[in-house]
Amino acid sequence: MADFQWDEDPLAQLGEITPHPVRSPSESSEPLSSAHGSVIAETAKAVANNVLLDYKPIHNSDDTVKVLQAFLDNLSGPGLGTLCNDIYAIKDKQRLLRQLRNFLVDAILKPMAAAGGREPPVTPPPNESAARDIEYAMPTIEGSSRTDHHWLKQQCLDRDGGRCLLTGAIDTDRYGRMAPGERKGARHARTQCAHLLPFALSKLNKRSATHVKNKATIWWALYQYFPALRGKIAANTVNQPGNAVMLSAAIHQDFGLFAFGFRSMEEQHKYHIEILDEDSFYAAQFPTTTTFPQHDPAVPRPDPDILDVHLRIGRILKVSGIGYRVQSSLREYASGEQDIAWDGSTDLGNIIRRKMLIGI
Repeated sequence: MADFQWDEDPLAQLGEITPHPVRSPSESSEPLSSAHGSVIAETAKAVANNVLLDYKPIHNSDDTVKVLQAFLDNLSGPGLGTLCNDIYAIKDKQRLLRQLRNFLVDAILKPMAAAGGREPPVTPPPNESAARDIEYAMPTIEGSSRTDHHWLKQQCLDRDGGRCLLTGAIDTDRYGRMAPGERKGARHARTQCAHLLPFALSKLNKRSATHVKNKATIWWALYQYFPALRGKIAANTVNQPGNAVMLSAAIHQDFGLFAFGFRSMEEQHKYHIEILDEDSFYAAQFPTTTTFPQHDPAVPRPDPDILDVHLRIGRILKVSGIGYRVQSSLREYASGEQDIAWDGSTDLGNIIRRKMLIGI
């Protein structure tokens, strides 16, 4: 897929997010909690599954059941309870079930799939606040400044031993500062600070009311269905060590495209590397497990809950097919943009639809 340049927020291309069919950010800021107990959770999920069994597709390509089922199978705890309650509340309304599907795709899947794997520049324009434009549910959503990114990379390099977590390759800049004798047998690579939740979730453009509302809605949706994120990360704290890991540049792109994720194991700080794209060249060469280091005890390790959310969203993108559709649309957009005919015969409307991910 063609790289996006950071002179433009990769999420700014998206149209207005479909409204939630049951609730809105101004009505509830807390996730529903019917799934706290395992028995209640399974009962609620069974009821939701039965609702989906009764759903009648609106057209041949209607994937409402596939998408909602992917969420049901990969959410947990209160987030799962919230979705089960949402589905039950509109169980007899086909149109609203389709709207719920569209909301989840617009507010969670498209943003995560479109923005992952991109590293912002170290020297950006100053950050802008859009808090006054945000609905009651998100009274403050000031974004992180990209001037923090250089600081974050150095922090994570110190924590991770100056290396790519998965290959062990030393960061090229740090390799260059090593004494010749220290380099013996070492390998280096250009590393990047890979965000678990994309940096784009912090970038704000207060000149666009739609953009501001979309960002507020995205965060609201994440908190509703992944409530473990509450109090750990927000738009103004995306640039934190708990939301980042050092990876080589090529592997960072795979991680951002959800080719793999980290599944926690019983041993503290040890993770199983779960491959989500079996055809990925790099993922096929990873070790089965990895342990997150902490060479600098002052720098926190990646947060287990944020790692878990990244993995769950990756699974949903894969099972639902939305991840493939988003990447295909963006590839077609990049190709079409370069092939615009001089005679005016190019279907520009189709190119724009691909860029805005319309119809997914």
